[in-house]
Amino acid sequence: MSTTTENAAASSRTAVATVESETEPAASADDPARSAVSATTPRPVAAFGRAARRVGIPAGRSARIGFWSVVASHTITDVYPLFFATLVLALRQDLALTSVQVGTIYAATSILSGFPQGFFAWASDRFDTRLCAPLGLFLSAVCTSLIGFADSFEQLLVLISIGQLGSGMYHPIAAALAGQVGGSVVRTGRAMAVSLFFAAGVIGGVVSPLISTRMTAHWGMQSLVLLMIPGVITAAVLVFVLRGLNHRHADHARIVSTLSPAEARRRWAAVGLLFGGNVMRFIVNSGLVIMFPIWAAARIPGDIPAATALNANLLFAMQIGMGVFAIGVGRAIPAGREKPAMVTLSIVGAVFTAFVGFAGDHLGLWAIYLAAALSSLGFAAVLPMTIGLSQRLLPSRTGLASSLMMGVAWSVGALAPAIASLFMGGVALNEASSLPPDRIAAAFVGFAGLLLVAGLLGAAIPSRLLREVAVHS
Repeated sequence: MSTTTENAAASSRTAVATVESETEPAASADDPARSAVSATTPRPVAAFGRAARRVGIPAGRSARIGFWSVVASHTITDVYPLFFATLVLALRQDLALTSVQVGTIYAATSILSGFPQGFFAWASDRFDTRLCAPLGLFLSAVCTSLIGFADSFEQLLVLISIGQLGSGMYHPIAAALAGQVGGSVVRTGRAMAVSLFFAAGVIGGVVSPLISTRMTAHWGMQSLVLLMIPGVITAAVLVFVLRGLNHRHADHARIVSTLSPAEARRRWAAVGLLFGGNVMRFIVNSGLVIMFPIWAAARIPGDIPAATALNANLLFAMQIGMGVFAIGVGRAIPAGREKPAMVTLSIVGAVFTAFVGFAGDHLGLWAIYLAAALSSLGFAAVLPMTIGLSQRLLPSRTGLASSLMMGVAWSVGALAPAIASLFMGGVALNEASSLPPDRIAAAFVGFAGLLLVAGLLGAAIPSRLLREVAVHS
């Protein structure tokens, strides 16, 4: 064996020994049985993030390529699901869609992109596969890009349904990969890695309406088929770069085997609280999307183009806030310190959400744009944090944990239209713009209250538990 090889082997042994000393209690002289086992039985140990760098274990070129490919693919993936919502007026006219048919497609979008995530996450964890990420992106890109060729409501429904199912297939495993692989690539660990993944999806949501509306305005609805190309290429790239990468903690089997039934229940209870909080956050996020056009139409009655532009500006301000604050919080909050951040951000976000209607009615457009952006502190800034936390709490079920925090919670958030109507006194949403300004503003206050509920759920999570699982960051 060459000197270089011997040095490398020695470095590896030193690294493993160092990580073992940090993660396993030392054998005691009073416990000879344990000392004997420790001396003869190798323990599988993996180092990630700061722990890996501390002992000199590089993340590896394949891990870096895999992580950044997943992040980039999230931008591409989140371009497709918004095609229908962006182009619904043109599609309604071209295919003579009824209100019931449009509502059916919206319902299918919420259900198929959200609830099936739990199954795909379970399958990815059960069979230890990453295939759902490229396959889901492929289905979403192909089917959604073909909606311009639909000649009937039935064809449109099938294409959008399969496309949304593909989006649901992609997200849980991609988020798990971003957290697990990114934890060894990004300097600040898993939390920042998931925040970058989340922000990449926000970029896709911002870009989608800009691209789709301009392409269809210049070349017609069928020109959307060209947007299939980047999705198919990205899916093919993912097939190759994800080989050999694991979306679960490398030592997940040992970690889970050492948990007592009481500890397992404690972890699942914490995941349940995180899930409940995210349901509230997604309801608020969707609720603001519903309330912005109502407020805009009430402010500029009778001028649909001007109200549409104002609504677009509000959505853009909120999206910018979502991306900026997701990355900023992910960078600033260390592992194990998430609880006070979740509670504080929920309260601050609630304040600005409640302030949206008042700001627009009394302080002008600059104030409502600012309030719209800052409202995202209560939901978008916290969501990546909850995804990373759930993955650390369930190291052998990172796909399932991600799906609960994202798709499944988002599907329950589809209750937002009914809740918005309730906050405005039960009036139909298409008639809400005729309400008095203070009645519309009250709905923003109602959604702010849901963010406070999310904060209370976060406050109920034991701080000690979060510190204990921080080692898996």
